[in-house]
Amino acid sequence: MVAVVHGRVKNQIAVAPCEQPAEVQGGGGDVIGHRSVVPNLTAESRHVGVHSRDVAMIKSSASSFERLLLSAEIACCTGEKHKVLCSVQSPHFRMLRSRRRPTLSDLRSATGLVIGLYVTMHLANHSLGLISVRAQEAARPWVMALWHSPPGQVLLYGSLGVHATVALLALIRRRHYHMPAWEAIQILLGLTIPYLLLVHIVNTRGTRILTGIDIDYTYEIANLWVDPWTRFKQIALVLLVWGHFAVGLHFWWRLHGWYRRAFPAILVALVLVPTMALLGFAEVGMTMTARARSDPEWMRAMKERGVPADSRRATLRTTLKDWAGPSWFGVVGVVFCIVQIRNWRERHSRFKVTYPDDLVIEAPIGMSVLEVSRMARRAHMSVCGGRARCTTCRVQIVSSVGKLPAPRELEATALRRIGAPNDVRLACQLRPEVDLTVRPLLHPSLVAATHHAVGQELGEEREVTILFVDIRGSMLLAETRLPYDVVFLLNSLFAGLAEAVEKSGGYYSNFTGDGLMALFGLGTARAEGARAALRCALTMFEALDSLNKRLVGELKTPFAIGVGIHTGEAIVGRMGPPKTPILSAVGDSVNTTARLESTTKELGVQLVVLAETLRAAGILMSMPLQAVSLRGRASSMAVAALDEPSLRRILI
Repeated sequence: MVAVVHGRVKNQIAVAPCEQPAEVQGGGGDVIGHRSVVPNLTAESRHVGVHSRDVAMIKSSASSFERLLLSAEIACCTGEKHKVLCSVQSPHFRMLRSRRRPTLSDLRSATGLVIGLYVTMHLANHSLGLISVRAQEAARPWVMALWHSPPGQVLLYGSLGVHATVALLALIRRRHYHMPAWEAIQILLGLTIPYLLLVHIVNTRGTRILTGIDIDYTYEIANLWVDPWTRFKQIALVLLVWGHFAVGLHFWWRLHGWYRRAFPAILVALVLVPTMALLGFAEVGMTMTARARSDPEWMRAMKERGVPADSRRATLRTTLKDWAGPSWFGVVGVVFCIVQIRNWRERHSRFKVTYPDDLVIEAPIGMSVLEVSRMARRAHMSVCGGRARCTTCRVQIVSSVGKLPAPRELEATALRRIGAPNDVRLACQLRPEVDLTVRPLLHPSLVAATHHAVGQELGEEREVTILFVDIRGSMLLAETRLPYDVVFLLNSLFAGLAEAVEKSGGYYSNFTGDGLMALFGLGTARAEGARAALRCALTMFEALDSLNKRLVGELKTPFAIGVGIHTGEAIVGRMGPPKTPILSAVGDSVNTTARLESTTKELGVQLVVLAETLRAAGILMSMPLQAVSLRGRASSMAVAALDEPSLRRILI
């Protein structure tokens, strides 16, 4: 069979055996301690089913362009010892978008976005220093209008407080400190920023409150730039805050298709905003330094301007400047000590986790199963980093000596969306208090097997037009002709079909021996992709007629083909062996197209096109549509049954 797809692609996966363990770690997900040249699905995975979105997320975790694919159940059946074949059927899946109460993770993301918006606007204002300090001052009232208003101040300082509190709560919840390097860096950045930020707030907002003066850019930059140590701390603050914001955005948005498509523009912005701001800061700062050297009195007056006339307020300002930053480290230190004391007191309150290879790990109560795996340096898939934004860390509960805590809303929502049975839990959310035996349901070697070079397409939900072609009578041809003759004849036909795809602007995707699949609309609008697929079908029929004329004395029965065309949602990405991946598609739309092609035999026509494709192409049919029932579909679908002349008429 031959299939052609315009736009998006879903579902066909072949899985072969794994080799010996070693170490693998990929992308933002967490995989420690296993290597495999080819993906391997463990037997336990087959008991409860593996989803193609897991494969997609695993692919994404090995690249900076992490991407969550749509849901696709993989029904696995084992063959011989050396391979496992998986066929995929996938309904649309939108991860965790059902209504639920906000979690700490949601609060951290929302407040981080508010803080990031303020920082972006503030840095953009600083970048005007490349023009002049007057340009900065001219834009300042407009940039800061929101944040200087009472609601804006509540929003900004409330977000700062909540964000810092959530960070401390995350520290309190930790029973261990085994984590991926990227997560450790983000936590360290998050704990360092408040030290520098509190000092900056005292110097700006605190001075405004205590003295009543307007903190303009002349005062601010003169005090921040002239002193080398203060200048260094300010530059470090900008880099730390912006780096923390950029990392947070990336790991929040990385699973969304629009983020990958917009990533080049976002990357440019992430580089330009702090760069331009620091250049503007330096330009005005050097001007202030030159003036301070030529007029020391001006600099002295500028410093005295920020000192309150009231001696008590002046003392308070000095105290806050000296102790605001260190006090944060004091709070962090106290929290850390309290956590360690708690962990020490609970050292006897422990539970055991038994893994499939009879490995038993003992851990203190309060740790999640995923944290236990990390602590033991055991391979355990977790593409989202343990935030319940995926289900790749899920485990099957084989047994437990007591009752396990019920899934919280976030975990329950994720498990409902994949239809998980009652004995399946998310390892990142399950914090048991009793001994239990678990069976991880995704083999971590999948990361190694789906690793591709950065920048390759690794999966994206798109609307595409898919074309399947099947060569009629190929089995009879193989039975009645010598093998070399069959190869010659089929290659002659495939050359014409492939040329038709290329001329129509399609992308040859898949070859199945007696057919092919092509994709249209990958780089064009939906309407153009649909029309291109129809033009491709017509060109194929014309190429087939020409070939049959040339082979009239060679073939007893002329070549014939059946074509199915459908426009719909699919997952398009690079699939196949790591060394020779191809751009292909998986999903329900691909399955539908294949069944449309099969329908050409029942209807006795060359082409069956779904009505949706004709509408997408802007074609108004004069002939009536037919309702057909497709295997696996509860309801019938409206299609147009066409031959070469009728197809030519509707395309004119």
